[in-house]
Amino acid sequence: MKILALGGSGDMGRMAVAVLLESPKTTSITVADKNYKRAKHFIDLVDSDKLEAVGLDITKQNKLTSLISSYDLIMNTVGPFYKYGTMILDAAIRAKIPYVDICDDWKPTLELLEMNNRAKEAGITALIGIGASPGITNLMAVIACSRLDKVDDLITAWGYGVGERVGSKPKYFVEPRKFYKKFKDMPQIANAATMHLFYETVESIPTFRDGKIIDIKPLTDAEPLQFPGYKDTYVCHIGHPEPITLPRVLNVNSVSNLMYMGKTITNIVRKYTQQISNKELSVSEASIKFGEEVRIMNRNEDIIKEFIGMPPGLSVIAAGINDGIRKKIAIANNRVPFGGMAGVTSVPLALAAEMILNGEIKEKGVLTPEEAISNPMNFFDRYAKFCGNNLNGKDTLLIEEVDL
Repeated sequence: MKILALGGSGDMGRMAVAVLLESPKTTSITVADKNYKRAKHFIDLVDSDKLEAVGLDITKQNKLTSLISSYDLIMNTVGPFYKYGTMILDAAIRAKIPYVDICDDWKPTLELLEMNNRAKEAGITALIGIGASPGITNLMAVIACSRLDKVDDLITAWGYGVGERVGSKPKYFVEPRKFYKKFKDMPQIANAATMHLFYETVESIPTFRDGKIIDIKPLTDAEPLQFPGYKDTYVCHIGHPEPITLPRVLNVNSVSNLMYMGKTITNIVRKYTQQISNKELSVSEASIKFGEEVRIMNRNEDIIKEFIGMPPGLSVIAAGINDGIRKKIAIANNRVPFGGMAGVTSVPLALAAEMILNGEIKEKGVLTPEEAISNPMNFFDRYAKFCGNNLNGKDTLLIEEVDL
């Protein structure tokens, strides 16, 4: 199978490519980047005859559609998705080629879902938001809710967790330091993940409360996250897609997506958000300054202490009733793939791509992870391979059940 990896030489893309190179179904992967030298440098470092590089400006729609047409699947890690998500899926639909991405912005998620009928008419599967949050959190939410007869409140959360055991480095993974060494003289650019963070903090965000979507102010404090066995953790609301997608599949009363980065760093986010709102900084400028400040703050012992005792980096809590008893089902990552954010985001993406290529996800249209993946634990069994030796899906998850 021939795969086109859009943004394949970026931090998320490189990990997904490394995972898919291990799949026997993969015959070739074309790594596409606006900067051809970056893509070529990556494939030179990997040195696999399955890889080739191409320079591509995805804003040139005709060229994008023409290139897409010769592949079996499009894997999109080009961020931020609020800028590029819809134009790439539009091209995939016009070319009638299956598609996967890691879209984590709520607004483009709605726009992508509106393309569902077009994708069905084109006869393609387009699986969106299959990363960490959304992605892993959605599948954990399905498992948690399946253990309750009635779900009142569902929380999906992500942050600076500690304590997860980490899997081995994939064979074809290229360390960031090794990759970026050649580009040390490149001008400083804003990280797409950080730009996404600020995009989700400058306008109202949706959450699902009392059976309906409502708009709230981003970074609003929520009740402390109470994950069994860990300290009560400071959290705030952030604009990820889970509150708008999970209620489409799960019978729940409320869904929140929360962030835990500690009070100090959250307040730094608020500072730059205000400067963006005041038009003192652009999102790109704020992203660069935030990255610089956090790198310094993360060496501060007082800041590090804030992270101690937090739950693992991805967690879900469902509260409701089972057999007439009020219960809380809490699920978190117990084991994670190698690579930090790249591992927990891009391993799920690559696995979903493989499932589509294998014909295991047959439904057509624009699908979210909870719609496309009918057996989440089977998915975690595959995920476990990248989290350690001789593990199954249950080994990767910390599951706690508490009577309320």
